[in-house]
Amino acid sequence: MTTSFDPAPEAHIAGYGVALPPRFSTSRFLEVDEEARRRHGQGEGTRSLVRQLAQGSAVQFRHSVSPCWLPEAERPQDVEDIFTPADYDPPAWQRSQFWREQAPKLAIEAARAAVEHWGGRLEDITHIVTTSTSGWSEPGIACAVIHALGLSLDTQKQELNFNGCFCGATCLRLARDIVRAGESRAVLVVAVETSSIQYDPVATDISSLVATILFGDGAAAFVIAPEGDWVYEAAGMSLIPDTGEMLRMAPDTVPDRHTYAMFLHREIGARLATYFRKERGAVLLSNLLERTGGEYPALAVHPGGPNILESVRHVFEENGWPPCALQASLETLYNTGNLGAAAMLLVLAKMLPHVEANRVATFAFGPGVTVEWGLLRRNGQRHD
Repeated sequence: MTTSFDPAPEAHIAGYGVALPPRFSTSRFLEVDEEARRRHGQGEGTRSLVRQLAQGSAVQFRHSVSPCWLPEAERPQDVEDIFTPADYDPPAWQRSQFWREQAPKLAIEAARAAVEHWGGRLEDITHIVTTSTSGWSEPGIACAVIHALGLSLDTQKQELNFNGCFCGATCLRLARDIVRAGESRAVLVVAVETSSIQYDPVATDISSLVATILFGDGAAAFVIAPEGDWVYEAAGMSLIPDTGEMLRMAPDTVPDRHTYAMFLHREIGARLATYFRKERGAVLLSNLLERTGGEYPALAVHPGGPNILESVRHVFEENGWPPCALQASLETLYNTGNLGAAAMLLVLAKMLPHVEANRVATFAFGPGVTVEWGLLRRNGQRHD
């Protein structure tokens, strides 16, 4: 007796959208940061180090839900400034409350943009997968989006919080799995970060200062469905060995500190380069090029910082990609900073309308050190 099975449906990128709060310049950041550190009695040495790190960050603009970063005339009248009255260091409960007020608004805006770009029916969205590292509440982002967009109350939700910068890509991969399982007509993915709420003018360690300078606020959303412009051809995740202490986050355990703690080792970029040159990352790049028949896909790489981008740029160039292959990531870092879990999604959403290549490879990095990757193929192109 012969049994036949229907092939698994292919998953596609069917729609995408982004949401960014008001923008401010790095020069404005330095003005506010210097005032905050003066209020907390920090000396010129720390303030000078912040200026030096900011100048080397490649970040020229960021976005924030916190009005304190904007000039007085540009501040929205309907958003409370919780930072200035508290010497820029409000307690954790107030930061959490502010996140619950502001983060869902960004998530909803990005989700609406993605659904509009998709053009499908709301009732076809059967699942929603969300992530945020800069705050948390329950009911959370998924519930807020379901109610605001009028999605079915039977929409199945998964919220992946406090995973870090790789997790937007994780949400995409899980959405792909859901569609390929054959039981979903559309999955909505939303990543939102409001890192400015975690601004810490008290901490003086290098990791905290670098994080303060690099991270910004924003959201990105994608619709993954059985039909769309880009076939979600492959996806995966891997851990880089012996790197668990190089990039990590934890709840705050320091008295009088009101934010979570983050540690970023200065050699993360070099370690990523070694991974892609000599370890499983080298096999991954080789397999990707074999899968594409030697065609070099465009790259949507997580804009984690200038050191990370420069380190991996050299590796991609050594493997045959052009020197400008990371231009979309560099421009995103320049204009928005690192948006955490939403960062790579923002790069991808910005580049897909204009990319000329028939394939796009995605890479996102985060605590672990975790590498999330994906491969997209323009719909209608030959599958080698």
